[in-house]
Amino acid sequence: MEVLVRNAEGNVTQRDREYAAKKLGRLDRYFSQAQKVEMVHRKEKHGHRIEITVFADGLTVRGEEHDLTVRAAIDRVTDKLETRLRRLKGRLLHNHRKRGATPPSALEELPIEEEEADLLPLAERKQFDPKPMSIEEAALQMEMVDHPFFVFTNSETRRTEVIYKRRDGKYGLLEPM
Repeated sequence: MEVLVRNAEGNVTQRDREYAAKKLGRLDRYFSQAQKVEMVHRKEKHGHRIEITVFADGLTVRGEEHDLTVRAAIDRVTDKLETRLRRLKGRLLHNHRKRGATPPSALEELPIEEEEADLLPLAERKQFDPKPMSIEEAALQMEMVDHPFFVFTNSETRRTEVIYKRRDGKYGLLEPM
């Protein structure tokens, strides 16, 4: 698995890069075809922020953690990703078995925690008719209902899109391809 380290400030030592590659190499056992892992490091006022994105088997799995040291942040985000991957594997196995299909052998070989194999606990389902509106109007509607995202039909493209509020206070837009 290829590990890419993006670091604008250039302050990740070679030892920390090797440590990250070793820790991230453990995630390789959850995939049959792991293409690459991107690690982004940011030095912040009170520590280090590590973002890791794994591209494998047609999936993209991302995690982010903050800690006082680079290695502690790497440990925390690696543990978080490993938990997510175990849960994902459990759900995939459950869905295969539910349909009566034989799961791929690559899924059977991976470790799984049985209690995490339960279905997604869906608490609520809502239906709505997305009204055509501009991106600006959708952002205003989102702020009015105080939600972190808002689904709407873009009046220009006539496609369903999602506007969301980012952690930095700016907006993001999800557009289907």
